[in-house]
Amino acid sequence: MGPNESANGGTAMLGGYMGRILWIDLSERKLTEQCLDEKMCRDYLGGYGIGMRMIYDNQKASLDPLDPGSIVAFGTGPLTGSPAVIGSRFTVMGKSPISQTWGDANSGGYFGPALKRAGYDMVFLTGASDTPVYLSIDNGRAELKDALELWGMTTYEVDSTLKGLYGRDSQVACIGPAGERGSLLSCIIHDRGRAAARSGFGAVLGSKKVKAIVVRGDEAVPVADAEKAKALRSKYVRQIRVEHVGSSQLYMIGTPALFGLCALGGDAPVKNWSGACLGDFDQSQIESLHHDNFYKFKTKKYGCFGCPIACSGTFDIAEGPYAVSHSHQPEYETISAFGSNCMNSNPESIIKANDICNSYGLDTIGTGSMIAFAMEAYEKGLISAEDAGGLDLSWGNPDAVVKLAEDIALGRGLGEVLSMGLERAAEAIGGDAESFAVHVQGEAIAMHDPRFEPTMSVIYRMFPGKHIQASQFCKPPAFDDEIPGYGADRERQAGRGTQLKSLECLCNVVNCAGVCVFGYLSTHVDCVPEFLSAVTGVDMGVPEAIEVGERISNMRQAFNIREGVNLVKTKVPARVLGAPPLGAGPTAGFSVDSDLILSEYLDAMRWSHEDGRPSKERLLELGMEDVARDLYAS
Repeated sequence: MGPNESANGGTAMLGGYMGRILWIDLSERKLTEQCLDEKMCRDYLGGYGIGMRMIYDNQKASLDPLDPGSIVAFGTGPLTGSPAVIGSRFTVMGKSPISQTWGDANSGGYFGPALKRAGYDMVFLTGASDTPVYLSIDNGRAELKDALELWGMTTYEVDSTLKGLYGRDSQVACIGPAGERGSLLSCIIHDRGRAAARSGFGAVLGSKKVKAIVVRGDEAVPVADAEKAKALRSKYVRQIRVEHVGSSQLYMIGTPALFGLCALGGDAPVKNWSGACLGDFDQSQIESLHHDNFYKFKTKKYGCFGCPIACSGTFDIAEGPYAVSHSHQPEYETISAFGSNCMNSNPESIIKANDICNSYGLDTIGTGSMIAFAMEAYEKGLISAEDAGGLDLSWGNPDAVVKLAEDIALGRGLGEVLSMGLERAAEAIGGDAESFAVHVQGEAIAMHDPRFEPTMSVIYRMFPGKHIQASQFCKPPAFDDEIPGYGADRERQAGRGTQLKSLECLCNVVNCAGVCVFGYLSTHVDCVPEFLSAVTGVDMGVPEAIEVGERISNMRQAFNIREGVNLVKTKVPARVLGAPPLGAGPTAGFSVDSDLILSEYLDAMRWSHEDGRPSKERLLELGMEDVARDLYAS
């Protein structure tokens, strides 16, 4: 399948864009270049905005994501690789094989800027190769190459091999053995530990026999007003480093510092979401996972492209059963998933489990959630030690966490069942397993508790399992004092659904522009619109950004409606809604009125309460006439 020329075409004239898209038909081994249309850029900005618009236009409805005809894309935003503060992000996107809805996975590091410097804003892949291949893009020259010798390698081995061939200045994004064999927990890894983790796209690339993309380039990203962009960078770096606006102090020491805060506040999950911090997971266990007990293994601090925060690093554990070398720092989500949610208070085991996931190409949120699920199934007698290959899956066993992570990565024993995600694993195990499989539409939910921030219940429902899409979690500094901060005033649930609209739309713009959400939360709300104005040359303020973000939200919802998915009727697991409420901990006695918040949200978005269908009137107001025709054809 090739690009739909009627929906796209022309020449991009805006700063921030390279102006070229690469389409690859893997079945035919055909590579086609296409110009990026300026109107497309203005309407959908970049990343998953442009990506979902083009996949919607070019992919047959109701197609299985693992069908050769499906499309998977790698996309950057106009601020990726630009002077913007933390303009490092790219997105992998398409229809998710886990949720069967629109899926996207966002990541930082250096791959996104390198893809743009190699000459392309986006790469779309369709079809399937009959033998393993990798894509090489070297300063605008793209070529499919044989990857038979790479097949079976870990992501670390692929990274080393391809950088040996193309130079240390090249950047590699690849799948590991988990993606090759079709695990729905598999993902894309780059920079030896940066992950485009959610939605199962490792399995999609594996089905297409695509092992890796390696990019190298030295083309500069065009900037409409370079002097203005330079001045803005100085202004916002000062906000981060000197004025300590928003979350910047926290992120200067990295997201592991979040665990203690989240645990003490009631945001971190415990015992497969059934327990409570300061109850089931006590003070001493929380202190065991203090960031100092991770950072003592830190050997190097580093940041993503152009980042003044530098929240990440590499870890070494010299000896013992959890030894690792030059391993990427586990983030908050990973520490919660393999830690408190499994009742595990051993930091070394979490570092090791994280390293296994990075090496074999697994989503740590999904993998940790699977292990917590397996431990509860073991406790309830639905899984035996024999089923688990002799493993003692008792709560908190660090050896079991590490060994089961490896079994999931390799599809070994019980790990084969668990590697296909919570929904399928619960069906296979049987009994009442579905009652404690904590997922939405098959996707394990992120490590933030709706009982702490009620809006997360709607986010998890409408963006299956995801967290960096909207909510008070993503409220930037100096934006709408009427909106409470994350987890603040949670007893007042009325009004949160209405407030969610603007936050979601702003988040769409941040993600699609190619900006890290940590930078967004560490600067004033004007930061991203101001950089977009300077880099692209198109004037944009917060109101204009919200409208672009709303168009993207409607496009996402239209995609899901066309795929026959009714997310309005999707249920969030009762235990994360406080049904029944926890008896201990910071959120004891609290229940979430998710239906109230959802109803307010649907009204604010002007979407149907029956299936979430965007109103015809609003689609027309947003200039989406063709989408309106599709959704209201009858």
